[in-house]
Amino acid sequence: MKNADITTKGAEMIISENREKVKRKGLSLINKCKAPISKPDKKFILEMMIGMTLTGSCNLTEISRSLREKISIKDTLKRLGRMLSHEQILDIANEISLMESRSKIDSKTILALDKGDITHQYGKKFENISYVHDGSSNIKSPGYWLNQITGFNPSSGETFPLLLDMYSVKEKGFASTNAESLDLVDNAVKVIGKAGLWVMDREYDSGIILGYFLNNCLDFMVRMKSTRNLLVNGKKVNIKELANSINRRTKYSSYSRFGSKKAILRINGTDHPVTLISLKDRRNREPIYWLTNGWIKSTIELKRRIRGYFRRWSIEESYRFEKQGFGIERATVRKYSKIKTLLGLTIMSWLLLIKINETPKLKEVILKNAKMEKNKRKHRPKFIYYRLLKGVQNLFEGIRELFRFRLKRKDKNKIRKQLMKDKSLFPDYQWKMTGLEI
Repeated sequence: MKNADITTKGAEMIISENREKVKRKGLSLINKCKAPISKPDKKFILEMMIGMTLTGSCNLTEISRSLREKISIKDTLKRLGRMLSHEQILDIANEISLMESRSKIDSKTILALDKGDITHQYGKKFENISYVHDGSSNIKSPGYWLNQITGFNPSSGETFPLLLDMYSVKEKGFASTNAESLDLVDNAVKVIGKAGLWVMDREYDSGIILGYFLNNCLDFMVRMKSTRNLLVNGKKVNIKELANSINRRTKYSSYSRFGSKKAILRINGTDHPVTLISLKDRRNREPIYWLTNGWIKSTIELKRRIRGYFRRWSIEESYRFEKQGFGIERATVRKYSKIKTLLGLTIMSWLLLIKINETPKLKEVILKNAKMEKNKRKHRPKFIYYRLLKGVQNLFEGIRELFRFRLKRKDKNKIRKQLMKDKSLFPDYQWKMTGLEI
């Protein structure tokens, strides 16, 4: 019976070690920030990262309950609410995200600039709230606009965040939607340079956006509206008429073909060489047409750019993951700066799952804990973060206390003595007496 107890205790210690590894991954992310972060802020970010991952929610009450502190939930809730007012956390999250993503980006990486939204259907008293187009319900609802840059690595199939920002038309200092988008792109380009293929939807076909990408020599692929004119042989031609006139003789798939046409795009008196690409799918009446920089002859390169744009649709899953995986729309804080802080913490929580995904042994443990029906590698979905999120939640299920760095000294000493007593029973076990566990 005694041996059985020791075996059970050993299994519990292995589980505890995996929990510790998850916490260490979170702490290592926070420590990568070059800007100085105070110790209370580090503890707060770590608590919120793990708490949001375990609850799948940005609701402070649920997170307070998950921390299982030896004080009332009301007191924990007050502390978390007070710490949310630290506005620099979104900037910290974006800085860490860019640093983590920089090494993954090369000329073949797909960089999707996409516009999203956070809606609060009944949140009319939220600060700076305005009406936005809700992409999920296709109606106008009270909320905020989001701008996000997400990367996709074709060789590994990995999707990862670069930058995320929130803005409101009622926000003080708001200039325009285009200015908000270009600020985000500019921040990314300063760090990652000109690598990657930028893909964008029709709402980014304005002259200001196109001019920025052309003037900065960035590779891009933008789906176009039918209102713009291009110059062909010195004559103005409507882009839709030109796209319909293209001979689509190159096969893209079993049900679609495409063709291309060299043209000139004139912006503010400056002529830029561009290529118009038109693709016709048997399932759709109208062709899809894009504008890309430069005159491109290579069929392989044209196919790569078309494929890159279609990757944008799978990248949109990242917005869905932030809303469903971390429940950003279920947050009940009303202050604009606090909602921004929560947004930064969702990025940190996603980065934690990415770090787990990049650690093979820990990843396998987490995936086993997910306890999904389809467990074989070939059946696993490409967007693996839902599965990892579930695995982390199951790994921490039933734990008595999440962090011990807020315990009193006598409680810490008591735990330390118990650990030293257990150490003699398991001499081969790697004991790490850290501030995270104790």
